[in-house]
Amino acid sequence: MSFKQFLLSVTLLCIVSTLRAQQPAANWCGTSADITPWFEWYKDHRHQFVQSRSDDKLYVPVTIHIVGTDEGLNHYSLEKAVKAVCGMNEHFEEANIEFYLFPGDPVRYLNNTAWFEHQYSDGAQMIQANNIPDRLNAYIVSDPSGACGYSWMNAIVLKTACSGTDNTTWSHEAGHHFSLPHTFSGWENTDWNFTQPAPATVGNNRKVEKKDGSNCEIAGDYFCDTPPDYLNDRWQCDDSLVSVQLQHDPNNTAFRSDATFLMSYASDACQSRFSAEQITAMRANLATQHASYIQVTELEAGVDDDQQVQLVSPIDSHIVQYNNFELVWNPVPNATIYAVEISLNPSFGEQVRLFYKTVYNETSITVAQNILNNRTLYWRVRAYNEWDVCNPNDNLQVGILKTRNISATNELERVVTAELSPNPVVAGMPAVLNVTSDETMNAKLHITDASGRMCVQQELRIYPGENKLDIETNQLQAGVYIISVQNDKGLLLKRLVVSE
Repeated sequence: MSFKQFLLSVTLLCIVSTLRAQQPAANWCGTSADITPWFEWYKDHRHQFVQSRSDDKLYVPVTIHIVGTDEGLNHYSLEKAVKAVCGMNEHFEEANIEFYLFPGDPVRYLNNTAWFEHQYSDGAQMIQANNIPDRLNAYIVSDPSGACGYSWMNAIVLKTACSGTDNTTWSHEAGHHFSLPHTFSGWENTDWNFTQPAPATVGNNRKVEKKDGSNCEIAGDYFCDTPPDYLNDRWQCDDSLVSVQLQHDPNNTAFRSDATFLMSYASDACQSRFSAEQITAMRANLATQHASYIQVTELEAGVDDDQQVQLVSPIDSHIVQYNNFELVWNPVPNATIYAVEISLNPSFGEQVRLFYKTVYNETSITVAQNILNNRTLYWRVRAYNEWDVCNPNDNLQVGILKTRNISATNELERVVTAELSPNPVVAGMPAVLNVTSDETMNAKLHITDASGRMCVQQELRIYPGENKLDIETNQLQAGVYIISVQNDKGLLLKRLVVSE
């Protein structure tokens, strides 16, 4: 029987499987525990694919759907999403399967709070309303029905918190998308005392795989090169990359689960691979059920790994308005995606990064938010394109800019900034006025109450860089006060609330 004939005979089974898919297997993966109709067919025809398997690289187009709230807030970073696709490429390298972003339509932004944090009914509505045929659709949401992700209705849905660089959720769900069951298939939603021998069947009358491999083609996940695994919740591995938990098969033979398989529930740090039989199944799935994905036999040119993005402005410590300025760079050959970063120092570490955004087919970006005023900052741009999502280029030009309040009403505001915290402050506890200056100067600090009465007067000596000034509140009653810093350059005002 051909696969198309088989599909006609299991239309009802598809509907039943879809309904069952609404029940999550665990808090990590919400994909149905059932074997897909395609895999049911494949089990009976696997040997023809083993014999005829091609080693040609298979290229899979992807469109990423980044979901935010109704207000258009909290979208996942595009560059992080692209890095997740790159992570899939690393895991699928042995399978000779490579993912690329669909040219001209790599990402779509969806604003719908009901999809941003959804149960399966809203997830189904999201997929039905937005799926694009002939490519892998990947949806990134805040909460996919309490799971880290799921594969359903010809799409994969991923949780933002489970989409980091070192996470395996994308590869796991892509494995499901291409038909693979869990390595512990049949044990989903089953509790068991692992000190006891496993039963002969589990779950929906699924045969339990034995350690000796005698029933590997008709039990468990139906693959003989993935040894038994009964662990249906997240688990840790030891230094040998096997489970700490000892299990016993139906013959009471003790074993530990292999933690390296991406279709297991081992922790991310343990997982790294698909087995040879799993790879054959996925490639067979791409040749039949998802044959429409295979649209190119080779990728077009990517961005040269050594190609540096040439920055245009601002560079060389140019001064910009701190809350509204433009970054401009020259286009890079073949590049369509540019990731822009602004940092407190040239290390560009997570702790000092102030701005991070990815743009598509643009060579400039306007930063219209309150980046720190009166600071020297650093920026850079990384380039890649849809065909080349794994760009390791670290040869990046760094631009230097200085932020100022150019639109300030007096000269003092242009060279000095002041931040007050905590605010409100409890009476008797000190507040701190953090003054950042470009130059050395003298000034006077005044604190007045709501009626204009002078409460505190103090002479200040301000030095270049940060100056921390304690504002004592021991003599202040609960209320609202105005703190002023003044000299011949001008005046700075801050409002302080003192609470009881």
